[in-house]
Amino acid sequence: MVQLEPNLQLVLQHLTTCGAVLPAEATAAMDHSIPIKRSEAGLKSLVLWGRLLAHNGKDYLIAEGYNNATAKGKAVSFEAKFYFSQDGAKWADLPTVDADTAARAVKLRLQLSGDPAFQYTVDDAAAGTAAPEPAADGEDNGKYVVTEVQRLRCIIDSVNSATAVQPKGYFIANAHNQVVPNRLFSGLDYPDKLESYVHRSAALEEGKGGGLAGDVRGSWSLHYDSFKGVAVLRSLLFPGYCFYYSSHDLTWGSLYVGDGLQNNDLVFML
Repeated sequence: MVQLEPNLQLVLQHLTTCGAVLPAEATAAMDHSIPIKRSEAGLKSLVLWGRLLAHNGKDYLIAEGYNNATAKGKAVSFEAKFYFSQDGAKWADLPTVDADTAARAVKLRLQLSGDPAFQYTVDDAAAGTAAPEPAADGEDNGKYVVTEVQRLRCIIDSVNSATAVQPKGYFIANAHNQVVPNRLFSGLDYPDKLESYVHRSAALEEGKGGGLAGDVRGSWSLHYDSFKGVAVLRSLLFPGYCFYYSSHDLTWGSLYVGDGLQNNDLVFML
């Protein structure tokens, strides 16, 4: 039977060795809060996306949900919605941000504060590496305000654009151009190769070659345990993103646990 969405307990079981660890209290709370939030929001799917670490210890738990995914040629468009929580019980929306705000948020090379109301000041001409300061009125002499909530959404979008891994062939497009799980999916022929995994935006990619093998060489680490039949991928571009695939029970899932900062030293590691 094909899974319809990743199972959190299996994800934690397979990715604990990668540092994908959650507080026991939050994990217990999410067993009830996520199904309730999914029903309230009217979503078809809502799963835990990851955990963003904060400076004050009040980390952010992120949930990702969607109703429909549509196919445009071989490209896939997911209408994803995101929510955040700091206790695993109460969830708040993470609205989309405009391109200008996203460009400014990328300049911030700082750990999240842990206060959703916190504001950063960003100088458009600077690199944004100085310590954050509470800003006043949004714009002052070339300085702009980026809120913590806006930065959360920008981090999630950046991580997703470079990761969001799925097994090749797991999804197909139906007659209505909706992307749905392939109920005839029988597993990956070569789970130990990067070519067997694709980004979510290219979930309909078929044939040999392509997949994650087309990414920057050295940006992925893949370990396959032939005895357990489990493959684990780690992103070196966004350390903290891990993905697993089990060839025995045909389950898969991913989780991000980190500070949300891109590894700009990757080129020196290759």
